[in-house]
Amino acid sequence: MTDKADTLRGPYLEVRLHQVSPLPPVLNGVLVSLSLYGLYLLLSVNVGQPIIEPADQGVRFNPAAWAALVICLIFGVATTMPAITQAQWRASLPQVRAVLDAAGQDKAEQIAIGPTRRQSRSSLVAFAIGGIVGLLVNIWLLNPPNMPWRDYWTSISPFFAIMNTVVFGLAARGGYMVRYEDREMKRLVENHLQVDLAHLEQNQVFGRLALRGALAWLVMTAVILLFFVESTPALISATALGFALLAAGYAFASTIGPVVRKCSDVRDEALKAVRERIQARASVLVTGAPGEAAPVSELIAYETWLEKLPVWPISAPVTRRLALYGFIPVLAWFGSAAAELVLNRVS
Repeated sequence: MTDKADTLRGPYLEVRLHQVSPLPPVLNGVLVSLSLYGLYLLLSVNVGQPIIEPADQGVRFNPAAWAALVICLIFGVATTMPAITQAQWRASLPQVRAVLDAAGQDKAEQIAIGPTRRQSRSSLVAFAIGGIVGLLVNIWLLNPPNMPWRDYWTSISPFFAIMNTVVFGLAARGGYMVRYEDREMKRLVENHLQVDLAHLEQNQVFGRLALRGALAWLVMTAVILLFFVESTPALISATALGFALLAAGYAFASTIGPVVRKCSDVRDEALKAVRERIQARASVLVTGAPGEAAPVSELIAYETWLEKLPVWPISAPVTRRLALYGFIPVLAWFGSAAAELVLNRVS
């Protein structure tokens, strides 16, 4: 039973739903977010909750309406990220297989299928824990104090109670996913990566995978930054922002870190070997004893080449993209502020 739990794999539920949809995952996520927000708007109209309200200089979004929009966007991103990540892994699979041994190729094929049953059960536990935390946060921080239960069920609070529970659960599961993906990548690289010092550019596929993983979390960071436009509790917004930024950095580093360490170890071993040969050749030249015939100049040139050999699996285009992706959260915040200014002018 344990062996099956460790070997049988399958995609997450939302990944299965994305796979049966004729639309790409990003468009599916947008439609899900808009549908949920449409549901909130209908509920708001039904209970008399304002969506746009007067402000000192024109009008503005009601804080609850803005928070609901951000939460719906977070839900859309969180349920789309696993599908995008798996699709990217499948697209990169031929390049990944090219740098692995036979056992590693089989392992990469299995990873492309999805998590094991044990990992799925553990992620479900993480989701449940996160959901409980989200429900408690909703009760303690977001609900109006001293609200009678009969008024609670005729307000917008149930929407936030349900959405916060699900979103916090997805966040906890996302953290677990990042952790187990890191472990799988580390084992795959350490045990199966075949390092060819003359063709290290083949390892740049891991740099692209790291960039795409970080991009997904940077998009999440951009969405969370929208919380700061309105009066969402600062503690919740700052905690969520910190979590997303940490996850983006961890997702990037956990993918390229094992590759850098493996390539560095192979390069260091090659440097040690060539320096031993240089020392042996120097002894031959000094003593005149029979020994290695390779010219010292060739060995020194090889040593110099090894010393300058970059082991980071990151090409110049990946570096430029990473720098540009760093502006995504900032641009999202400025975009939301600009939208609010336009709303005030139109009113």
